[in-house]
Amino acid sequence: MKKTDLERNELIYKLYFQDKLTLTQISHQINLSISQISRVLSKSPNYVQEKNKRKEENRKKHIEQTKEIIKNKRLQKQIEEKQILDILHNQASFELSYIHSMSKYAIRKNCSSAYNYNQNKKRFELKDDVAYSNDMPKIIKY
Repeated sequence: MKKTDLERNELIYKLYFQDKLTLTQISHQINLSISQISRVLSKSPNYVQEKNKRKEENRKKHIEQTKEIIKNKRLQKQIEEKQILDILHNQASFELSYIHSMSKYAIRKNCSSAYNYNQNKKRFELKDDVAYSNDMPKIIKY
């Protein structure tokens, strides 16, 4: 081996083991192919151990990133569901407020157990056995 090859190999070892660079990063710095760098590194007794250590670190990092992505998706879904519930709540509050008179549809929707559907006349009719206020419509047509 030439002296320049030894120097080059030492530089590769230093960049890989001490500076923790990847093979691609080393290849760009030294202008060698990745396979040549891999061949040089494979001669080192510490290479397999370091490679496995990096694989394990990357696996753990990947698991943490996946957990974070799932957590963010769940949080986003909760936010969207809360917004939908807020809209529905506001709509129901508006329909039931005393400022505005309730539509027959809103009354039918919120007092569904007080009405029966008459198939022949195609309308909802107030049940006879139900206590109700005088302002409730006896018939709701659609």
